[in-house]
Amino acid sequence: MIVLADKKEAGELTYEKESHTFIFNYTHDHAISLTMPYRKKSYLSRYHLHPIFDMNMPEGYLFELFKNLLIKTYGEMDEFTLFSHISKNMEGYLTYRSERSSSSPAEMIELDTILHDQDQGIFGRLVKQFLERSAISGVQPKVLAPLHDKATLSTKEYIIKSFSDEFPHLAENEFFCMKALSYAGIPVPRFWLSDNKKLFIMEKFTYAKEKDRFYGFEEFCVLFGYNKEKKYRGSYEQIAKAITKISTQREEDLRTFFKMVIMTFLLKNGDGHLKNYGILYRDSFQERFLAPAYDVVNTCIYLPKDKPALTLHGKKVWLNRQELLTFGTAYCLLSPKESEALFDLCIDAVTAMYHDMEKYLQETPSFETFGKAFLKILDFSLQKNLTQSYKDISDGIL
Repeated sequence: MIVLADKKEAGELTYEKESHTFIFNYTHDHAISLTMPYRKKSYLSRYHLHPIFDMNMPEGYLFELFKNLLIKTYGEMDEFTLFSHISKNMEGYLTYRSERSSSSPAEMIELDTILHDQDQGIFGRLVKQFLERSAISGVQPKVLAPLHDKATLSTKEYIIKSFSDEFPHLAENEFFCMKALSYAGIPVPRFWLSDNKKLFIMEKFTYAKEKDRFYGFEEFCVLFGYNKEKKYRGSYEQIAKAITKISTQREEDLRTFFKMVIMTFLLKNGDGHLKNYGILYRDSFQERFLAPAYDVVNTCIYLPKDKPALTLHGKKVWLNRQELLTFGTAYCLLSPKESEALFDLCIDAVTAMYHDMEKYLQETPSFETFGKAFLKILDFSLQKNLTQSYKDISDGIL
């Protein structure tokens, strides 16, 4: 398989089945990753794809669909078979050419159609139509589709998410969490909630329209040399240290990351792992900066004993205000006054979203029970949890 970086041939990825070894060799001096600079020596990875390739491998719902498809088509399914199959349609800083199959032409539908269609089976139709293009990680049901936006007269890739009965109202959950992040001044991609409340739609943020090029993007899983199985390993301090080392706008990015962490704790998002933070870059790695926030939901409403995905101060606990402020001054280059101001900004953002949700649940009877439980968790975050740390929120909250 030929690997191209920013449309230029970089090297070749092969797989030795007997030794379960993935091998990448550079053929040209065009680096494919911040962690894999050009060199003549091979990059070897046993049993798993190199992290930069593993980053887009499907998980959960999509993985099961691809597994069934590939076993039926090829009679087998291993990581290289799956990656060879999905890579043919990838659009991004890295693209691929494989002998196994050719790319499928991009179909296109209107963004407005997705937003306003009342058909309860629309997500199933989208999966059937765009499965081959959906090289995207995450266990939640989702699909990657090219949509045309009449408002901007542009066609881009969008991530369309649904949910299972196990996690009701997940689209609304993510919609309100992303609103809160935007109120806090944290960069977020454009996002929408469909009229039927079944879909959360988010614009893919790696395309730079002004240059008609894709940003390079690497999750912190990749930057730490991990595959997806290790996404819950590590700490928020390690990410802050990595931002300090990698970013070419570190003060701004550390301020933003501090707010991201505060919102993770206030919104009770127990899934803020290493795959849900990343770095964007362009111009041959000369500009490197923190990616927008994405994949933020209140997980405790489904799992009351859920905990933060990564450690902070050496523990996975819902920390109080003072311990979070200490993180800002110790690792994010903030003065005590700056940490206080940014924390208060996050409090205001969650409060604004709280009022939005109060109004929404009054207008949406089907959301009332779920919404009231969500607001109870926010009350806990904005009151008790500010002064005291908790291992979980299950005691009398839900």
